[in-house]
Amino acid sequence: MSIKKFRRWMDEPGNSVIFTGTTMFVMIVLAGILVPFFYRFGPYDFVGDPLQSPNLEFLFGTDQLGRDVFSRTFHAVYLDLGVAFLGVAIPFVIGTVVGIILGISKSKRLIALISSIIDGINAFPLLILAAALIAFLGPGLGSVIIILSLTNWARYARIARTKAVVVSQQNYIEAAYTLGYPKRRIIRKHIAPNVSSETIAYALSDFILVILLVAGLSFLGLAATPPTAEWGAMISEGRAYIQGSPWVTLFPGAALCWAAISLAFIVEGLNRREGKI
Repeated sequence: MSIKKFRRWMDEPGNSVIFTGTTMFVMIVLAGILVPFFYRFGPYDFVGDPLQSPNLEFLFGTDQLGRDVFSRTFHAVYLDLGVAFLGVAIPFVIGTVVGIILGISKSKRLIALISSIIDGINAFPLLILAAALIAFLGPGLGSVIIILSLTNWARYARIARTKAVVVSQQNYIEAAYTLGYPKRRIIRKHIAPNVSSETIAYALSDFILVILLVAGLSFLGLAATPPTAEWGAMISEGRAYIQGSPWVTLFPGAALCWAAISLAFIVEGLNRREGKI
């Protein structure tokens, strides 16, 4: 892309915000790749005296056990973002498929049954539902992924069903049936792409919430547990030292905010480009 085309693209509504968010997100992802490979300290190494303030040797200082906070903060990038990605991707696929089936189904019993399940799941706040289910599955990041897969699909299914009903009533869908196209082809070529575009837009917003959910559950000791290098767990460990050694909590908290804000910029930019705000 030439500089002139790039400038024209940036002048379009929302694109500058998308560019800012994408740049921020790529920066933290690259840091998550490069720091574990090239930084001299590992996230679980005891490398210095406890609670050293940031300096040239320990850029983010050390924690209460003498571990390097810089290494631990960026080692946690792929753990937090990876778990959040799976926690969004699996419900996205399940919910979109279920929503499309409900949107085109003619079976009133099937629609009533699955809709009641969707409404029942969506009636509970996600954090409370996740915390309750962890009591049965036990703490751990694997449990968080399973819980999100079992519950968060209902939100995608509701969105997908609403969109599928609208799409299935369009003239071009009726024309496709009239021309004798197979139902599978109509769903694959016409209904699914239109429905998934709607659920993808929601998934970007949901990604922010799931990142915060994973960190929040880890903060409570329900997801990642010590000594795992994870933002929420690190914030929880450092809160006892926040007055005298704020860097233990500050830097993983800043990384968490950076990731969430970058995605928020992308979502806002997409909404501006589509004229929603």
